[in-house]
Amino acid sequence: MNVSIKDIARIAGVSTASVSRVLSGKPGVGDETAERIRKIAEEIGYRPNLGARGLAKRTTGNIAVVVPRGSFILNNPFFSTVLEGVAKGIDQTDYNMLMSFTSLQQKRLLETQSVDGVILFSPRNEELSLEWLKSIGLPIVVVGSYLEESPFPCVRPDDEDGIRQAVKALYQLGHQNIGIINGPMSSMHSVRCFNGYKSTMLELGLDFSHENVFEIGEFDVLKATKVMAAFLKEHRKITGVVCSSDYLAMGVIKAATMIGLKVPEDLSVVGADDVPISDFITPSLSSVHVDLVGIGRKATSILMDMLQGKQIRKRDVVFKMEYINRGTTSVPNHHLIPDPKHEKDHGD
Repeated sequence: MNVSIKDIARIAGVSTASVSRVLSGKPGVGDETAERIRKIAEEIGYRPNLGARGLAKRTTGNIAVVVPRGSFILNNPFFSTVLEGVAKGIDQTDYNMLMSFTSLQQKRLLETQSVDGVILFSPRNEELSLEWLKSIGLPIVVVGSYLEESPFPCVRPDDEDGIRQAVKALYQLGHQNIGIINGPMSSMHSVRCFNGYKSTMLELGLDFSHENVFEIGEFDVLKATKVMAAFLKEHRKITGVVCSSDYLAMGVIKAATMIGLKVPEDLSVVGADDVPISDFITPSLSSVHVDLVGIGRKATSILMDMLQGKQIRKRDVVFKMEYINRGTTSVPNHHLIPDPKHEKDHGD
C-alpha cells in the first residue's frame, strides 16, 4: 500500500505543507512537531517517490560522500566518526547517501551529475584538481583542511591550535625535547599541524629542529610502524611526541613497544581529535578533543543550505579543540636524555 504525505498529515493533525517541509529538511516547523512527523512517517512506512520528484525538479535525490584514498581513510577512526555525523545529518532529509572510494568512481559520479551535492573528505589537489572540481558545477562542502584559500565551504578542526595545546601540555609536565609525528605535507592538515608545532616550540623557547619532525608518506599507520620505531630508536633524546592524529599516536605506542620503550614512563604520547577508542586503549590516550560527529553534521547542514540556494557567508567553519589528559603522558624520564655536552646543534 502506498503511503502519502496526506496520510502522515492526517495522523499527525497537521497540514500537508508542514509534513512536506519536515521531510524535505526545510525550516518552519517546531522541533517537537517535526520529530512527531518523522516518527509517524517511519512507523507507517512512508517512502518518498524520488524518481517522480527528481523528474519534476531535475534532481537526483542523492548526495555523494567522496573519500579519496578510501582504504587509508576508512581505517582511520577520525573519518569513520565524522562519517557518523554526516549520516545522521542526511537521515534528517530525504536524500540518499552514495559513497565512493576510488578515483574512477568519483569521476563517474560527479561528471555524470548523478548527485545533487558533494561532501568531500580531505582532498589533495593532485588527486582531484581544483579546476576540475570547480568545472563540475555541483555544490561541494569539504570536511577537513583542503587549500588555504578554498573556494568551497570547509568544516575542520582547529589543527594548529590543537597541536599547540598538545606541545604546551608536554612542556608543562617538564618535557624539553618534543618531537612531532606528522602526515605527508601534501595534506593541508599536516601543514597546519607542523605550523602549530614549530610556532609553539619557538614560543616556549624550546629547540626546534627538523630532526625531531617525522613525516610519514601516507596516513597508513600499519605500514609506518616499523619506520616510526626506527625513528624513535635514533632519537632517544625525545621524551614526548605530539601526533597529527590519534591513529598515528596508536602507531607510535606500538612502535615504542617494539624498541623496548614504555609509554608514558619513557615516552609521552599525545594524539589529536580524540576518537572514541582513545579512552579505551591501554594506556588510555592523551589527546586533543574535537566534536567529530558535530563536524559531520555541520558539513551536511551547510550542503543542505547550498542546495536550497542560501548564501553561505561563513566559508571556513573551524571547530575548537581541547586537550584531554589521560594515561600516555607523564613527567619525563631524564635518565633517557644523553649528556648535553655532546648534544651539539648540527645545523637545521
